[in-house]
Amino acid sequence: MKNRTWFFLASLLAAVTAGPWAAAQPFVIETRFLGQPLSAAQKATVVAATDRVSRLITSPYLPVNVDLPANSCDQGIPRLKERFTHLVIFVTVKNLDEDLYGESGPCELHEDNYLPIYASIFLNAQVTGDLPGVDLLDTMVHETLHALGVGTLWEADARVSLEGNTDEKNFIRKKGGMYYYTGPRAVAAYRKLGGKEQGIPLDPDRGHWAGDTVCSEIVSGSAGDYLGRVNPISALTLGALEDLGYTVNPKAADPFRLPTKQCPEGD
Repeated sequence: MKNRTWFFLASLLAAVTAGPWAAAQPFVIETRFLGQPLSAAQKATVVAATDRVSRLITSPYLPVNVDLPANSCDQGIPRLKERFTHLVIFVTVKNLDEDLYGESGPCELHEDNYLPIYASIFLNAQVTGDLPGVDLLDTMVHETLHALGVGTLWEADARVSLEGNTDEKNFIRKKGGMYYYTGPRAVAAYRKLGGKEQGIPLDPDRGHWAGDTVCSEIVSGSAGDYLGRVNPISALTLGALEDLGYTVNPKAADPFRLPTKQCPEGD
């Protein structure tokens, strides 16, 4: 059984790191584990997910000195007194609500571009141990994108820098009781894919593409319905990263089509 597990993991990692995004990129994500322990295979899957996301980005990280007390972002994060030269994500395994696989978000933001200095991801200890490797990979890619700011830095009140400065960027508007994403890069990708609205429909939480419109994309609110595979990172999500201020590799997007009628049933 152990050999079979490692064979599956090796195949999974090869699939994630193959393709046009396989060349080295200047954006690095370091994972630091906290909380309940993960197995070696689970840790490798987590790192594979953050590596996959890091290869979407071609812009460099801006180094910054940080001196913050323990728990300044989330409970359990240690005191930070260091120079960050790349993005650090703290991955904590703890008990969450039973219907959650994970939750995440950026912590402190840079002064000039309001992008994360470091970030936090919580994985639900109640379900993580039962997740197959491919579902853990899918969950971690989804949560890592939230940690970078996709769905979490779309509104002005979330965009507060380490020194307390703010900018006025807001990528969400409400019309007719619906929320829409309005960032120009992602909207252009949506229109190119055949989307008809002037903005991308969002779920009521304002942090995910609307599940009944976008279906199984990695940031869709219905992505959890499509277990057993890693949901695609589409041009929509690359556009959202660009809207936040990242430079991206357009060839790193996965093939994706908007549904023509209704979402297919999950696998």
